[in-house]
Amino acid sequence: MKKNSYKKFFLFSLTIIICSFTYSQETRDKENKEKDIDEVVVTGQYQQQSVNKSIYQVEEISQEDMKTRAATTISDILSYYLNFITIPNSKNGDSEASLFGLDGQYFKVLIDNIPMVSDYGMGSNVDLTKINLDNVERIEIVRGSMGTDYGSNSLTGVINIITRKKINSKWKINGYLQEETVGKEYDWKEQGRHIQSFDISHSLSEKWYISIGANRNDFKGYFGNKEGKRYFENDGKRGYEWLPKEQWNSNALINYKSTNFNAFYNLQYLNELTNYYNPIVDYRSLSDGGLFTYASKDRNYKTDRWLHHLFLNAKLFNYLNYNGDFSYQKQSRKSRDYVYDIGMRETFGKKDAYKKYAGTEAWYTRGTFTSPSMSKFLSYQIGYEFNFIEGLRSANSSSIGGMNTSGFQKDLRKHLDNYDVFGSTEIKASPEISLKPGFRASFNTKFENQYSYSLAMKYQLSPNSNFRTEITTTNRTPNFDELYTYFVDTNHNVQGNEDLIPEKGYSSSIYWNQKFKSKDNFKGDITLSTLYINLKDRIELATVNMQPLEYKYLNVDKFKRWGVQLNSNMRINNIHFNLNASYFGVSRTLEDNINGIHITTPDNDYLYTFQLNSNLNYTLKKWGTTFSLFYKYNGKESSYVLDSKTDSYYLGKQDDFNLLDFSVRKSFFNKFIELTAGVRNIFDVKKVNTTAAQSGAHDGPIKSINLFYGRSYFAKLGFNFNI
Repeated sequence: MKKNSYKKFFLFSLTIIICSFTYSQETRDKENKEKDIDEVVVTGQYQQQSVNKSIYQVEEISQEDMKTRAATTISDILSYYLNFITIPNSKNGDSEASLFGLDGQYFKVLIDNIPMVSDYGMGSNVDLTKINLDNVERIEIVRGSMGTDYGSNSLTGVINIITRKKINSKWKINGYLQEETVGKEYDWKEQGRHIQSFDISHSLSEKWYISIGANRNDFKGYFGNKEGKRYFENDGKRGYEWLPKEQWNSNALINYKSTNFNAFYNLQYLNELTNYYNPIVDYRSLSDGGLFTYASKDRNYKTDRWLHHLFLNAKLFNYLNYNGDFSYQKQSRKSRDYVYDIGMRETFGKKDAYKKYAGTEAWYTRGTFTSPSMSKFLSYQIGYEFNFIEGLRSANSSSIGGMNTSGFQKDLRKHLDNYDVFGSTEIKASPEISLKPGFRASFNTKFENQYSYSLAMKYQLSPNSNFRTEITTTNRTPNFDELYTYFVDTNHNVQGNEDLIPEKGYSSSIYWNQKFKSKDNFKGDITLSTLYINLKDRIELATVNMQPLEYKYLNVDKFKRWGVQLNSNMRINNIHFNLNASYFGVSRTLEDNINGIHITTPDNDYLYTFQLNSNLNYTLKKWGTTFSLFYKYNGKESSYVLDSKTDSYYLGKQDDFNLLDFSVRKSFFNKFIELTAGVRNIFDVKKVNTTAAQSGAHDGPIKSINLFYGRSYFAKLGFNFNI
């Protein structure tokens, strides 16, 4: 990063902070005393209700939390939550999230209660860095299996993103500019992260509401130990450790609500362009004059995603409450290759046309019929959920540095349809005890029928204390790549398996929650929980032949995870503090003989990891300023890794690391203008040493993984105009 640009960034940020304090109004409207208003949740509920009455334990991330962190994507905010981690891919710019040690195929991402489209179908393996937060009201998280409520691929939980559908004024016009360094790298044009957002909302009447918004997130990439796209030495240093990408997110919503009817239509569109710069540099001749130049074969990745969602809520026959969701979603992934003339700083010739290498098109509908309480003791819900999904993988023989675009050698277009029916009953066994048994039957065009069962219980120990427990079964269906991959050439033999069966699993959990309150403005709560996850027939890429070396996806693994977690939350006057900790262990058991090949399997003992996070907010009401600290400790991790040379497992280990962020959020001019500035990743964590990860079928264990790009600084200047 240029020193002058670096100084300009800090002078800009510091100037705004000083001015905002200088012009802060000395006399502000008296703050309303805080009222004890229960948070409301919808995830897994028959209807929107307070989190205290929910039979499930639901975590909520509020809009205030997102603003304090200056978070732009879901990944920005979840990275500090326990048992979440996001790992970027340096080859195509995507990211993959995991929860409780299982990747994104085991938890579902929902938008207003419907699963979100991805390369792997609906709701699973969604790239959280591609979900913008601008029109999000709150995020609800339920940990543990939700198979009866939300179907397959929800073993470790669900993330439900609730969008904003009303405002408290006639007009609301808001937006912001956000500038960030990427590590130490920053300038106005070619380094750093530059974000702009604009949103307009309007209450047409008491019944009608509309909104429209757009966001641009321009990430210029992270050089790290690389030298960027203009570097011409053929020593592997050309390019970026984190690929440059530019995202455009836009959304529009119209909502109608009357006494007995509610409907909204939500439209969201994502356009993302990612640039890959090849580290291999050629010395090639030009077509005219016999001149030579340095050039490299580079690639653009383009993602387009459309989401259409129509929601209906009505009372039928003056008795049943009907909720209906109807959605059409489409995601298209394309790439194009071109030659970049490094000497001339321009494209050599014309860029190839974009070629589609992956895509998903899905029609989705879900409906629930909920009875009002038939008595003080009983209510029920029955529902249906239909998925009609078409997946595409296109053959693309071109490769860059040995990287094939898709791993498929012929065009494949496959349908995978699912027809689910489900039902549950809430039973009020006594004023203190509520029970909720549930059942789901899933009929799939590819696999045998699957069934899920659940039983949840809530016991109110006192008005301020609750005990919850639940056990739920679910399954994970094999994804497109596991079923249909066929990547065979002189150096590779990796094949999918159409005979795979769905993985089967269940989870059980216990939660105890206690709230505290005193006369001196102290409020707090403690939640102690334990969670057990059991999964069998887990799909692994296994060795099926030694000479020549061949790999195939098989159902060979058993996975278990269990542990305890403590969450505490305290607020007194202007101080808000929480401290959370978890201690979870993982056990894996694999078959010791696969297609006649003996595999030395690891012990199935539990390998434990400790995690800790804490947030501290201090508000100066006179200045309208909040100071915040966010901390997370990720303990050492261990896991067994297959050594393909010896066909045996060894115990790999990953180092621990600490994360710490600091931010200052200041509002002035009667909250018309708001500034948030701070430091991310104060401990400057970048790569984490590991021997517990495998890079691929033919590659050995890697020595480190890129998780972060070091200490960075940000400033966000927003405006909020209400009429």
